[in-house]
Amino acid sequence: MNTEVLKNRYPNLNPEELFPDFPRIPMTGYPELEGYTWEDCHRGFKGAGGLFLVFDTARRMKLEAGMRILDLCCGNCASSIFLAKHFDVSVVAADIGVDPTDNWKRVQEAGLEDRVLPIRMDATQLLLPYEYFDAVFCMNSYFYFGTDDAYLPYLIRFLVNGGRIGIASPCYADELSPETPPEYYFDAPGFAESHAVHSPQWWRKHFEKEKSVEILTCEASPWGREYWLDDVRWLIEECHPRHRETKMREMVLQQILMLLIDQNRFVTYLNLVAEKQTG
Repeated sequence: MNTEVLKNRYPNLNPEELFPDFPRIPMTGYPELEGYTWEDCHRGFKGAGGLFLVFDTARRMKLEAGMRILDLCCGNCASSIFLAKHFDVSVVAADIGVDPTDNWKRVQEAGLEDRVLPIRMDATQLLLPYEYFDAVFCMNSYFYFGTDDAYLPYLIRFLVNGGRIGIASPCYADELSPETPPEYYFDAPGFAESHAVHSPQWWRKHFEKEKSVEILTCEASPWGREYWLDDVRWLIEECHPRHRETKMREMVLQQILMLLIDQNRFVTYLNLVAEKQTG
């Protein structure tokens, strides 16, 4: 669709006109998610990827039954519930902005009261025991606080030796620069999230500063663009009436335009897994 036509008609156009440019991730590509619908894979998530990204990240982390996991910035607990159910792990589901009682109700509905404990906690002020968790899982949030040089040394205190950190996050193929077209900024005007987003190369150098972790993988996801396209499709289908709200409309329109213009996968997703070393 012509971008000028889109800007003039949005949000009053028929959403189905955008469907060809924003395909759903096919469920056939994820036999591990058998029993879930495409809608199930998105409900309860903030940001792109949904259960598709949770599964991809968890698989890279090589989670094993019986592990203790910290799901950092868990949102509505959908990722915590999935990890507990499908990997047979115990999860502390921490988020500062979501009522843990609401998340506890979701855990009860899933029948996982003995596996998932929701808590309200700031990622930068973790009131948890050191050397307790086998893994930290963080999706769509780490770039908000993890760019601070002091944060990774702080976070690994809570991991056992050999414990792993798995991060799935928006990223750019290269660092933003004054020459970067403004269309590649994924947030609406007046927001600053894009400036906290970095390239895999930046994240690798950032993690290499901490000598007590080994980077196992740090790369742009081969499905990064597909996560973005799929998430916009979800917003178009499920949240279309909300697009008439000014903030929501600006955010979604910016992402639609960004993805239509970006055909070279400049805007993508980061996969990072690091392991705490002994000593």
